[in-house]
Order: sequence, then C-alpha cells, then structure tokens
Amino acid sequence: MEQKDLDETLAQMWEILKKLGIPVSKKIQPVLKINTRAKRRLGCCFFQNGEYSIEISSILTEDEPLLRQTLAHELLHTCPGCRNHGERWKAYAQIVNQSLDYEISRTVQMQELPLPLRREEVKYVLECESCGAHIQRKRLSKAVKYPWRYRCPCGGKLKRIQ
Repeated sequence: MEQKDLDETLAQMWEILKKLGIPVSKKIQPVLKINTRAKRRLGCCFFQNGEYSIEISSILTEDEPLLRQTLAHELLHTCPGCRNHGERWKAYAQIVNQSLDYEISRTVQMQELPLPLRREEVKYVLECESCGAHIQRKRLSKAVKYPWRYRCPCGGKLKRIQ
C-alpha cells in the first residue's frame, strides 16, 4: 500500500469515527508515519506540540482490515481523556466494536494476528522469597539487575533465579 493510500485510509477512519459520534480530535497530522522497526506493536499515537501523530508498523501495510482496526484504536487516543486505555477509551472502543464489527482492545494476542510480529523469549525470572511467585522478564531491566531493590506485590523480597 502506498503512502497516499495509507493517508486516505486514516482520513476515512477519522470520518467513520466522527459519524459514530466519537469526539476524535481535529488536530491530527494527516500523514501516517510508517515505522519499519516496530516489531512488537501495531501502532502508536503521539501527542507533541498540541498535535497528534499516528505511527503504524510497516507490517500493517499488507493487511487493510487490520490497518483499519489499528487506526481506529489509535484515533480513539485522540479523544479527550483517552490518552490511556481507561474507562472512557474502553467505552468508545466498545461503540466502534459494535458498530464496525471490530475487536479493538488494549492489546492484541500475537496468535490472533495474520502477520508475524517478533516474539521475544523470557530470558530472566525473578522469584518472590515470601510467596514464591515467579516474575518473568524478556529484557535486562533494573529489577533484573538489582532484584533486592524491588518487592513482589505481596511485599516479599525478590531474587533472580534465571
């Protein structure tokens, strides 16, 4: 799909959401950004200098239904009070899902996708010394490096076991 077609799809999705009564912002850059490096997310909505910009993973250019659903998801973030996945965002997502037969949610399960995203294996495991809970991590974070500085939700001390 060419850039012109992608930008047109963004404008169409904006119009559709407006017709559904969803208060989508007018301050959205009309050019859809393509991220060729995004392998773990389908889209992202940025707010900078009073304007929203939407970025999508390049893998979406091959799947128009998934592109439209992702654009609807990101456009919902431009509504007042919807920059997160809170109750208002969920209510608007439900309206879109019922009206357009979409399955917009906070995240998408990788096995549900027709296109492959990068899968990261768990590399590190922390264990709570109190309740025995295991906390898995895919990346080397501060909690993995310095587990004694962090606590389990139960309040117990953490130790790295892998």
